[in-house]
Amino acid sequence: MMSYATGPLAAISPRPFTLKAAVAALAGIGLLSSASVWAQADVAPAPVAPAAEVAAVAPAAAPQAEGEVSVVTVSGVRRSAQNSQQIKMRSDQVIDSIVADDIGKFPDNNVAETLARVSGIQIRRDSGEASAVMIRGLRDVTTLLNGRELFTTTGRYVNLADIPATMLQRVDVYKSQGADQVEGGVAGIIDVRTNRPFDFKDFTASVNTRAMYSDKSKATDPNVSGMVSNRWKTGIGDVGALFGLSQQQHRYHEERAFNTAPVDKSYFSPGLTAPDQVGLLPIKGDRRRTTANAALQWRPNADVELYAEGMATRFLLDSESDYFVGLPWWGTPVSATKIPGTDQLQTLTSTNVNTIMSTQANKSESKTHQFAVGGLWEINPEWRFTSELASTKSTFNWRNPILDAITQVPNATINTNLNGTLNVDYSGIDLKDPSNYYLKGFFDRYGQDEGSSNDLRADLAYTPGAGGFFKEISVGVRGVKREAQSIKSYEGNAEAPDVSGAAFPFNRQSVTSIPGLNCLSEPMSSGGPNYGLKQWYTPCASFLINNTGALREAITGSSAARTLDPGSFFKDTEKTYSIYSKAKIAFKLGEYPVDGTLGVRVVRTEQSLQGNSSQDGVYTPVISDTSSTDVLPSVALKIKLRSDLIGRFAAGRTISRPGFAQLNPGVALVNSTETVKATGAGGNPNLKPVTGDNFDAALEWYFAPAGSVNATVFHHKFDGYIQQRISSETIGGKVYDVDRPYNTGAGKLQGLEIGYQQFYDGLPGILNGLGLQANGTYMSGKTDDETGSHAITGVSRYAYNLVVLYEKDAWSGRLAYNWRSKFIDSYNQGGPGLDLKVAATAQLDGSLSYKINDQFTLTLDGNNLLDTKFKDYWNEPGVYARDTRRYDRTVGLSLRWKM
Repeated sequence: MMSYATGPLAAISPRPFTLKAAVAALAGIGLLSSASVWAQADVAPAPVAPAAEVAAVAPAAAPQAEGEVSVVTVSGVRRSAQNSQQIKMRSDQVIDSIVADDIGKFPDNNVAETLARVSGIQIRRDSGEASAVMIRGLRDVTTLLNGRELFTTTGRYVNLADIPATMLQRVDVYKSQGADQVEGGVAGIIDVRTNRPFDFKDFTASVNTRAMYSDKSKATDPNVSGMVSNRWKTGIGDVGALFGLSQQQHRYHEERAFNTAPVDKSYFSPGLTAPDQVGLLPIKGDRRRTTANAALQWRPNADVELYAEGMATRFLLDSESDYFVGLPWWGTPVSATKIPGTDQLQTLTSTNVNTIMSTQANKSESKTHQFAVGGLWEINPEWRFTSELASTKSTFNWRNPILDAITQVPNATINTNLNGTLNVDYSGIDLKDPSNYYLKGFFDRYGQDEGSSNDLRADLAYTPGAGGFFKEISVGVRGVKREAQSIKSYEGNAEAPDVSGAAFPFNRQSVTSIPGLNCLSEPMSSGGPNYGLKQWYTPCASFLINNTGALREAITGSSAARTLDPGSFFKDTEKTYSIYSKAKIAFKLGEYPVDGTLGVRVVRTEQSLQGNSSQDGVYTPVISDTSSTDVLPSVALKIKLRSDLIGRFAAGRTISRPGFAQLNPGVALVNSTETVKATGAGGNPNLKPVTGDNFDAALEWYFAPAGSVNATVFHHKFDGYIQQRISSETIGGKVYDVDRPYNTGAGKLQGLEIGYQQFYDGLPGILNGLGLQANGTYMSGKTDDETGSHAITGVSRYAYNLVVLYEKDAWSGRLAYNWRSKFIDSYNQGGPGLDLKVAATAQLDGSLSYKINDQFTLTLDGNNLLDTKFKDYWNEPGVYARDTRRYDRTVGLSLRWKM
């Protein structure tokens, strides 16, 4: 349970004139900055107020006398549902919000996992956690922290998993945008809100300790977070300070069984197609995130509030990928069968098969910090001035040494599609014995990314007298300078030497000649598909990381690192200047009151891109300077059909700029080996921003404080949507399959979102604490290019969420089921006409809390309770299966203390 102070700003300082003069002087040189709660962000559906007043929104109460403070007290999941509903109802825009149940208690431990419960939100999971978040299937999302742009190095957005859920007050998802909001997300905006000291009435502290068990890694990890906040009345006014700290660890396991794309094998059997390679891949990782945030607020009088705040995150990842790479055609094929009714390979039996065990070691460190200063000045009852100065810096350093070892297996049988998953049966030698293996090749990979920005904005709002058409008129300016750069080592394999000159591979150097090199793979877990093989020899990932020089010496004869690749380098400087005007309006349409906003934002973008192009191995510097101006009008109207029934209409133009890496003119090439094709990956300096014209119409019925039914119809028309495409390019006389981004032509996306929420207070006994949140989304979209019209990648046509809620006495809980239908991942991924598709997925998560007393709460939570399998395939799931992936099921037990 949490209590919030609400009411007008108290008159504190006896020296208002002096302070106002000081504020004006600061504003004149751009040093007075506002909390983004006010500046250029439509964050508060209600009038401007401290953040917690928005988070603890309650139905309108009786007027308050000057200086009077009322306390609104609500608790648990019902409070969260009620506050989310109030924010949605009062907002000018089409918005969905998730509000913390209590201090340090968010519905999930991962922000992205929580967002998956919102209608129209779809996520992608990687290494056992939700990572990429899409709004209505589109990736072009702007991520904000307290209303200001936040990103990681060269990207346009931040990985939301890097922000601890325990630090959050709420998350707002904007599906329509106003003129005062930061541009850059054609799909929408995700604004993550943290606590500030004035959100609390007085001293507040909380500590959350959690132990999490992962069933496949069989690890139990500690997670600790805490916050302390206080506010004081002093001779210079109200002063508040807050500090938060979070330490998270997750030792995870992920596993995959895979087939490569089908190729022609008709020389062996008429019409036969089959994968050249098959494989098993257990992944073992250790993620550690440390995050700190701090905020200072000063309210010298009733008209002025100043603040400074910052957040810093450090993300460390140590992981290993232990590949078993089966090459059943690199031996003597004996017999094959086809999947019934097709020409695709079902089983293959071979003898004397060359087989590669490959370890990919990963060690990376990511650091991001953002600091801001800000303030609000109520000049008089009609005029309000806000501004903000923010600075962000992000770095990412990574190492990824890869070592291949090779052996020959006497007997090998594979089944490419045993109940939809690969099965392998290799016998005749001990696959765990290092003495059977030889050094094959080494990939020496490393790189670094950097990104930074400086952001200054200012806003001025005028509130006319009561009774007119215009309720508020605001104008604002924003200037941002962003820099991003990246470079990495040359790609490609350094082949191990043949020490005797005899036939490959049997006179290569034995892996046993390097002490400390040899380990067993992470085992494939039990209880899932029948993979056949469970564990095998693999080079030690820790040795690859800690003794990279020794491996270089053994493979290349030199301990020196592979040089950096000029073709991978890019540096981009982007300057944006924007100005907006926005009016809040209100009028009557017959007997129905209407209010909303009208506005326009004009944005000037200037870019200077540096990179290197390659021709026949010769690199030439490339400098490209571009500029563009975009005009972004918007309108949002809300009609009150009844006191509990609201209709909405929103329309506006949005833009999304290409990612900095997408603009890189260079290309990184990988030459073909026995295990990889000749491939390349590069950018496209000719990419244009994506523009979207978006329309939303909604009907919302609020029949109870935490009960509602809503439906939203949306239509997006966009031009130049960016998608990846693999095509053949001849570089230096060799043909490579090069993956580059490109602009499509015109496109559209339309759909329907429906939502329902209610607590069933009329049920008898303990059942009257039950509630339900349910939502569903239908989407359909196409983009056009020179090859025709295509469905948009990443978009599931159908998705729904069912969340059972419970709140009674000391008990509260959630059981959340999420499902999305199949979607296209990428076109021609397996070759011409072989599109990669992802099968429908479902996930079940839950939590149960018991409030021991006002200070202590015990929570049991579970994630991925259904042990969901991720599956993708080319064109037909029962024929051309690619991956089967499994992630950890996790169970957590946490104890939260607050005062």
